[in-house]
Amino acid sequence: MTALLGRNESCPCGSGRKYKRCCLNKDVVSERAGRKVGISQKQYSELYTRIQQFAKQDKYQEEYEKAKEMFYIVEDEVTNSKFERFFDTYFIQDHIMENKKVMTVEFYEHNRDNLTTKDVEILRNLFESYVGMYEVKEVQDDKILLKDCLTEKEVYTEDVNLLKDFKVGSSMIARIVTVEETSILIDVTISISEAVKDVICSDIKHLFKQYEDLYKDMKTFLIHHTHILYKYMQQLLDPSIAEYLKQQKEAKMNQASDEVAMTEEVIENECNVCSVLRKNVEKEHIDACIAFWNEYKEANGEVKGSENGWAAAVEYHIKKAAGENFTQAQISKKYEISPSTLGKRYKDLKVS
Repeated sequence: MTALLGRNESCPCGSGRKYKRCCLNKDVVSERAGRKVGISQKQYSELYTRIQQFAKQDKYQEEYEKAKEMFYIVEDEVTNSKFERFFDTYFIQDHIMENKKVMTVEFYEHNRDNLTTKDVEILRNLFESYVGMYEVKEVQDDKILLKDCLTEKEVYTEDVNLLKDFKVGSSMIARIVTVEETSILIDVTISISEAVKDVICSDIKHLFKQYEDLYKDMKTFLIHHTHILYKYMQQLLDPSIAEYLKQQKEAKMNQASDEVAMTEEVIENECNVCSVLRKNVEKEHIDACIAFWNEYKEANGEVKGSENGWAAAVEYHIKKAAGENFTQAQISKKYEISPSTLGKRYKDLKVS
């Protein structure tokens, strides 16, 4: 723009002022930042291409397939082709292989003698990179201040042209890598609403809390679980994936509901002795008591007498077999029967 527009011409921003007295300085600063970012992106792309070629070796094919299983949500090649660029980055920078290394580390160890100082610096920054959620805190002509919504850390990026449509308060999912002291955004940067940001933040913080003892901080957790944010990106970019996950969730809920209903039906159709046992026997013994009674009933047909008497005898038998220390009087009191009734029913069980 500055090469074609005269200093004394009207500024294209519409202010009515001359270009030299309005946006000229801002555009110069912005273009300088753009050139700086362009140089860094070129250095990153050249190294990334070399790592890509290294990762295509046959010996890494099995790891490649494992990474696909972890990364993609649906098993549809057409849908997944939309996220191939994301996946390539994930496979190269995030997928932990069988040897506990990621591909960037593998590449470094095999090629360290042929790497420049700049290459090594970029690789080290790649080791520390992850997909995160950021909020714009400040916009300047040559840089933008972003706050990581999960780690609370702030970082300046000179990638002002990429983020030209973002305002203070805007949120995004992005991946930042520092190259030559310039922070650039790689892969696709996705704008998200505050509501979406809050939901994802809440989900990830909940996950981190479950595994907090394994990771020293949130950044370490994100480095090891970058696939989580990549999966959110897939849902946001393709509504069909979000719909698929919604259907999966509903199916699981329906299945769980059916299982509960079946359990309730089984309990409802059980004999009265089983019902008495369920009300009185401790959790660790209930299954054994029910199973023993069902076998006894099947072998002996219809049984007569108080349900409490039979239930007491079954519990006595199971606990005695388990080696627990108790008396017939204790069991009798629990079922509100006499010790003699318990003794008689226990004898019946033993005879069978």
